Amino acid sequence: MRTSPYMNVPAFESGRPAQRPWARGAVVAREQLREYLETQVGEDGCVRGQCESRILESVLSLHLLEQLGLFSEVRERIEGYLRAQCIDEREDPLHAVLRRHALGESTPQDAEAVRAYLARFDHFTNRRKRMMFSVLMAELGLAPFDSVLTPEDFASSGEEKYQSWATVTVASLRILHAVGSGYPEWIRAEDVELLTATQSTEGAWEKHLLANILALLALRHFPRRGESVQNGIALLVSVQNADGGIPFITGMEIFCTATAGLALVEAGARKSLLYRMADYLVGEQQPDGGWAYAEDVHQTDVDDTAYCLEFLRALDPERHAHAISQAEAYLVDMQGGDGGFPTFVAGSKSEVAMTAGALNALAPNREQHAELITQGIRYIVTHQKADGSFERSWSLSETNAIFRALLAMRLLPESASGLRMMVELAEEYSLDYLRRSQNVDGGWGQRAGDASDPISTSYALIALSHFDEPAPIQRGVRYLVRQQQADGRFLSIPDQAGPRPIAYNVPVLSDIFALLALDHVLAARPVVAMPAWKVATGRYPTMSLEAC
Repeated sequence: MRTSPYMNVPAFESGRPAQRPWARGAVVAREQLREYLETQVGEDGCVRGQCESRILESVLSLHLLEQLGLFSEVRERIEGYLRAQCIDEREDPLHAVLRRHALGESTPQDAEAVRAYLARFDHFTNRRKRMMFSVLMAELGLAPFDSVLTPEDFASSGEEKYQSWATVTVASLRILHAVGSGYPEWIRAEDVELLTATQSTEGAWEKHLLANILALLALRHFPRRGESVQNGIALLVSVQNADGGIPFITGMEIFCTATAGLALVEAGARKSLLYRMADYLVGEQQPDGGWAYAEDVHQTDVDDTAYCLEFLRALDPERHAHAISQAEAYLVDMQGGDGGFPTFVAGSKSEVAMTAGALNALAPNREQHAELITQGIRYIVTHQKADGSFERSWSLSETNAIFRALLAMRLLPESASGLRMMVELAEEYSLDYLRRSQNVDGGWGQRAGDASDPISTSYALIALSHFDEPAPIQRGVRYLVRQQQADGRFLSIPDQAGPRPIAYNVPVLSDIFALLALDHVLAARPVVAMPAWKVATGRYPTMSLEAC
């Protein structure tokens, strides 16, 4: 058996007889999806990754413009966006509360509903999130400023070292709380200078609109910073979406290009297109060897770097040898003393999904990195939850962290035999979770018991395709194929989280991970290839869903 160059997928030799006719439907779906995804690649090789509008940023922008009495037409369009939103109060109480408030429909229970929602999310950043929304609720007039907060609440803890936009966010919140609660002595000159430096005429700083909006809300209290506020508001208005809302970020070009490239390599996309995508990414690599999530963003991270590294190696490791070497060195330097990897800053809290992503990216040099991989796997298995899942990280779906962890656990070196029993138990716990949480329609939701959605199902299929019996995979593929749109793409619910656990949506990710899932299924569960003339002409065989 040979090894596929992406995501540690075992690839079977060609010519193997087709034992699973249901997989032929996956072949058809993959061809249609590949063709659609190729159209999303620009002439520069970039998949833009447009972010949909979100209520949080829209309400805060509306509040900012109302406070300054500016852009009445922009405010009207934001209000139109908010009126058009239908929100499930049980699933998304935060946005339901914010929308009601902006439209003058608040209830006395709203502030408590937001606090209860945030309290149920188990994550090491929860202290900062509770502080953040306490200040924002007060700034919006939904609750009084919290008299219990102290300057220490606005400082990073030992296990949470702030990335660039978190530093800006916390500085903004400190100023807003100081002004609102009557503690001007809390305002630090360095915070005002930091926020001022983020506002220019050259584009939204770090493409992070939430951080920019908070900075502008804080800077409005300093009249001598009026020019910076004007610059920032002009940029904010310029990125208003067609539906009238404001997105969380202005783009996710690097993450979307890397993951799309990885999916398209195995799906057989044109080499010229793939090289264009790779050249774009190499041009975006930063001096530290890492990548950020988008163009013009300086904060690099493990997640984007891992996916970029996997794609470049899968496409042409010799051509991209220098970029690959730099990326590997970046990842190695990010490993913490506990064996895990953080997202942004070396020495910060490790996370399972980031650890698994780094190990999968480093897998082709597993002999060189045997000790690093052993320690990383030890971190993963010792941070598994009792139900077989893991902390969800930047995805809201349990199956995302599970698929990455399961692929990483298979990398355990022979020399780490003492850890093998723990790994086998962890694998079985995760697989049991996936089997139990599969819905009757064949798909998976973000959490056990949630309605099925395409992207959560795609994550689950990536994992199961290499471990499980055909039956659950067959049901999952059938569900996924049924969700495909006429033009080849997939529509799913918002899956990304930022700030965690607040959902935002970059629709092309549903297409990317559906294609990755079909790649994995067809690599691990092969089917006889379709004749080339049928693929080239689009004359796919007619199949019922039962044959998928």
